[in-house]
Amino acid sequence: MASFQGVEEIPGLYGSLRIEEKVIQQIWADQDFNDLELHTECGKRLIISNPGIWNRAEEGPDFKNASLSIDQLKQEGDIEIHFYSSDWENHGHNRDANYNRVALHVTLFPEAKKRTPCQTVKGVQIPLLVLLPHLRQSLEEHMESIAIENLSAYVAKNTGSLYSRIDQIEVTQKNHELAKERWLKKKQFAQKRLQKSKQEEAFHQCFLEVLGYRRNRAIMSKIGQSHPTQEWKCGAIDPDEVFQSEKSWKLKGLRPANHPRKRLRQYGELWRANPNWIEDLLKINIPFDGNSEGSNRKNLGIHNLKKLWIDEILCGVWGGTRVDTLWVDACLPLLAEVHRRDYFPTWFHWFAGDFPDPLKEVSRSMGIAGHSRAKPFSNGPLQGLLGYCIKKGILG
Repeated sequence: MASFQGVEEIPGLYGSLRIEEKVIQQIWADQDFNDLELHTECGKRLIISNPGIWNRAEEGPDFKNASLSIDQLKQEGDIEIHFYSSDWENHGHNRDANYNRVALHVTLFPEAKKRTPCQTVKGVQIPLLVLLPHLRQSLEEHMESIAIENLSAYVAKNTGSLYSRIDQIEVTQKNHELAKERWLKKKQFAQKRLQKSKQEEAFHQCFLEVLGYRRNRAIMSKIGQSHPTQEWKCGAIDPDEVFQSEKSWKLKGLRPANHPRKRLRQYGELWRANPNWIEDLLKINIPFDGNSEGSNRKNLGIHNLKKLWIDEILCGVWGGTRVDTLWVDACLPLLAEVHRRDYFPTWFHWFAGDFPDPLKEVSRSMGIAGHSRAKPFSNGPLQGLLGYCIKKGILG
């Protein structure tokens, strides 16, 4: 395990964002970035065959025994991860023989000024990869998705601690504001996605990512880019073959219903049942109400809208909370950017998607949502509570 676990303050949408180095390590471990056109800072083509084994037990590089290719030259070695390339010398790795096998130095940010390449004790120069330009989502989104995955385990072990660390008055008073912040972040990311991809491809890629959950989101994103909408629309895709073509699925502990093979088959079924589902989605009339706090499911027509979403767009392929998560996470932020309408009230009052049960229990106990017909479990209040926990660092 590397001796230095840094923390960096970076600009966020709402002030500075505190990010730990282990978040970058998690991104690398999941390969949760666009790896189709990677180049080192010196311009050489980089292909990652194996990101290595995450080193959490001993001194030395962050990842051991990685496999990669630089300008078609295959290499085996270790990976070291930092915020900036200057951290290599700041942490003394240039004087530490434990780092002699490092084959690639990965940093989140580029240096403001050009620097001499990092070297090992033996004087060997180490290629550098800057991750930031290749991330598929914002750092805030990465931190949020990791927090959601950790939430159930955290609450199970620290129930008393969780309640004691939450200011119930603050959460209740600022819940709507916290939810609005998360909505704006999602809209901002949707805007960037639409700038980089064609409209139809943006919906396609985002939809697949949500189907992958956090653990397999990166692979689903890669599939979305490698197999564009036209291949699905014309029936050229065999979901089983697509699944078998990827070897790094994270399947341990997955419920059968969430298995990526099943999700890919369902996605193929959607294209067969409704080849124009994205076009139909873009034509949906979403009732608009600028007063999110004074609105509700009834005056927003959410029940009818959900029925249209499930029956006519998705053709009944999915059920349960997944249809709600697909709507609030994959589609509604993109639709808001395409139509230039603020659908925050609909997003706020929509049915709760795949939130961990412990989060629902906390919201129920605090009277935020889920304890009465007047305050049912809804996406917005749960998003606000989750945003509070992340902002306060409660989830670790």
